[in-house]
Amino acid sequence: MSAKVIRWKLISGLLLVFILGILAGSLTTGFYLKHRIAPFVKDPKARKAFIMKKLAKELQLTSTQKIKIEPIVEQMIEKRREYYLKNRPQIKKIMDQGFDQIEEQLTDNQKEKLEKLREHFKKYKRQRDAKRARE
Repeated sequence: MSAKVIRWKLISGLLLVFILGILAGSLTTGFYLKHRIAPFVKDPKARKAFIMKKLAKELQLTSTQKIKIEPIVEQMIEKRREYYLKNRPQIKKIMDQGFDQIEEQLTDNQKEKLEKLREHFKKYKRQRDAKRARE
């Protein structure tokens, strides 16, 4: 075999290993986010369980401490939720203002695409809110 063929095989092999590494990393990250992080974000009970498990492990809590701390964690989670709901209109206003500023920098075609993205986000948010209301 000529040196050129060997060189191209080597380059192809390295490129293939690199691409497979990216693919494996992406799949692993997606799996991790779906099964490890998503339940924590969506479900307050899962969030509480996660926090309690972490505190119990890291601080080596006794059974009595766990019983006393659990309602405090529940209260923290509820207060955080209330704070978010109270400030939601302000957050929406900030986001709308930011998107309006972004829109000023875009072409007409890009503005149309941005509007479609915003509609997609709004639709997703309505579905998420409806799902949360049922839970």
